[in-house]
Amino acid sequence: MIRVCLLIFTFFVPTVLLAEMSDVRRNTLINICDTAQKSSDLGTIRTIANQLKNADRPSDLVLSKKYDECLLIAFGKSKASIDIDPLLKKINETAAELHDDCRTLLNASPEVAINHPICKGVLVK
Repeated sequence: MIRVCLLIFTFFVPTVLLAEMSDVRRNTLINICDTAQKSSDLGTIRTIANQLKNADRPSDLVLSKKYDECLLIAFGKSKASIDIDPLLKKINETAAELHDDCRTLLNASPEVAINHPICKGVLVK
């Protein structure tokens, strides 16, 4: 039983320790990337950025700026993350308004509403 526990411990602990990058390692990599930027060593920048991309962004302002610059140079401008829930809510509200407006147009001028390309699609549904 002790051997089994020791065996599990031997394989499990290094995996857990490697799963999250330490602050010291992250900061060292950021400084290496900064040095590589100064010497225009794009290969090193990309290698370091690949190691940094899943690391937590440092809270220190200077290091966080260097972190951002390293990833920007290696991968280009990142896409801003979009909060989907408010976007879906806005789309649903806009669709409801469009449906109401097309219904109003249908009552005011049926021929125009049916021939209008957007309202036609909304009303036919």
